Parts: sequence; structure tokens; C-alpha cells
Amino acid sequence: MKKIIFLFVALFCGVPAFCQMERGQHLLGGRLGLGFQLENSGVSYSSANNRVDWGSLGAEGGLSYYYLVTDNIGLGADVSYGDFEGGDLFVSSDKVDDKTKLFNAMLSARFTANPTNPFRLYMPVGIGLTVARQDMRIKKGGIDFAKKATDTSFAWFIGAGFEFDLGRESGWSMGFETRYNTFRYDTEKLTRNAPSGVEGDGNRRLSYMSFHMQVNKRF
Repeated sequence: MKKIIFLFVALFCGVPAFCQMERGQHLLGGRLGLGFQLENSGVSYSSANNRVDWGSLGAEGGLSYYYLVTDNIGLGADVSYGDFEGGDLFVSSDKVDDKTKLFNAMLSARFTANPTNPFRLYMPVGIGLTVARQDMRIKKGGIDFAKKATDTSFAWFIGAGFEFDLGRESGWSMGFETRYNTFRYDTEKLTRNAPSGVEGDGNRRLSYMSFHMQVNKRF
């Protein structure tokens, strides 16, 4: 029994050359998952201060590239695209929704806690720009108003993930990653020339959580 336990520990915790991350390697990754808003859009449309949701649920995909400057640290870039649906889910003739599309372009870094292990924990961070396109429609309480607007702002993210190697020498790995993402949006672009009762919060901070399956190739 002791020999079996020792063999298992050696296989899992060992540091064979084929599985470890090393300085000078390149890491190319792709991901696909879901995102959920953490606050409303900041656009109100009634005396009761009801507000439009901008991203109740959305799909997001992205690509990343890192060059490993040390065994633990990779520097590179990250791009992603998100398509979010926000609004009332149970309405009849009235409708309040805000379809939001996001394009994120970031300079990023990845910090890996245990680069020599085939099962790794890591933290990605990034700063850059978000281009947000909102398509809002309010048809409720006597208001019938629609507007589309695009805004570009500073953005950043921080996340956490784990991955495990696939095969012995393939360089492929897969895992799961979650991120907190935030950017800003000028709500006045959506409410300009709107009827009475539709108001914005100005340049508002928006954020969302994303949850992805991640696949990486190391070479």
C-alpha cells in the first residue's frame, strides 16, 4: 500500500521536463463561456427609478498569448468578444431590454503558482480598452424609445484559474477560469434626446463576472 501511495504522489507531484512551464516558452490559449452583469446599466425609465439591465446573461469568447519571461510569469495580450442580453424576461406588449456587445483588447500578465506541476493554479490580470455597443429599447409606462450608442473606455480584469496537462508531450492543457471584468460607459449617449422619464447616470462603471473553459497550447 505504501508503494502505491508513493507512486501516485510521484506521478502527480513530480517534475518531468515534458510537463513543466519554462522561461522562453510561448502560451497560446482560447476560451469560451458565460458572463453575468453585476449591476444595471444606470439608465432609469420611471418615477420609481426602475433601471435597464445591460447584461443579465451573455456568451463570451477570447484568445490570449503569453511569453514566459520566467517559469512563473508570462506577459502578453488578451482579446475577447462578448454578446450580452439584458432586460425584462417576463413581459407582454411592454418591453425593456438592452443588447450589449463588448470587444476587449488588453495587455495582460499571467502568474502561475506551480509551473512544474501537471496540475497548475494561475492568476491572469489585464489592462486595456473596451469598446461597448449598446442597443436599448424601452416600451413601457407610456414610453416608447430606442437608441444605439458605442463608447470606448479604459478597462481591466483580474481572474483565477486552474489547468491540467493533456498527454505526456503534446503541450496541450485545459481547465477552468473565472474573471472579474470592469469598464465604463457614458449613459448620456443612450439618453440624449430621450423623452421625459428616461435618464442616465453619466459615465458609469459597469462590471461582470465571466466563467470559461480554457484550452492552451505551450510551445
